[in-house]
Amino acid sequence: MKNFEAVRLWGLALNYWRLTRNASDELVKAGNPESMLYEGWGNPTDEEREEHFKWADTNIVEPLLFNFYHGIELSLKSLIAAKGIELKASHKLSQLLSKFTSLYPNSELIEFYEKYIVLDKSPGILKTFCAESGITMDYFFQSLKYPSSTKGVWFNHSTLRSHDKDGIELFQDISNELDKVKAQFTTHIEAECIGQPA
Repeated sequence: MKNFEAVRLWGLALNYWRLTRNASDELVKAGNPESMLYEGWGNPTDEEREEHFKWADTNIVEPLLFNFYHGIELSLKSLIAAKGIELKASHKLSQLLSKFTSLYPNSELIEFYEKYIVLDKSPGILKTFCAESGITMDYFFQSLKYPSSTKGVWFNHSTLRSHDKDGIELFQDISNELDKVKAQFTTHIEAECIGQPA
């Protein structure tokens, strides 16, 4: 098997996306609750509250999107490595997308990657976060790990949370797209690294 690094990155990307898809499905199934109706006397316990909001974007949106975007980075690096190109130490998604597009100009994956990397094409929730946090999509998934940048600029994570039906739509789309993308991604890797026809 050639391009072992590409295959390793492929497996890692799929693991991050698998977690993204599973958690997205749970968020959709739970209805992404923003509030809690409580029957009975008194207030809900911490455990009841935790269970009710377990799959709400108010609690999981940053790590969920981080996993999704880390999968995007790893998948792009896998596809680039599959062509025998040595990877540079970079997390800039726009550069990885540009390289991928030049290597796979007819790939159906281009539309998917552009939707989540090219800010003008990105879902509204993500665009708003970037605008209010003063970042580009190149720094997006890094901004999900910390409350502020190394230069002390605060990220407005609250704009990612409590989106009710819009949050359901975002994560339903991500889950559905990952189903399709997984097959296309695997086809490219098999063709380049295992010798299967694309």
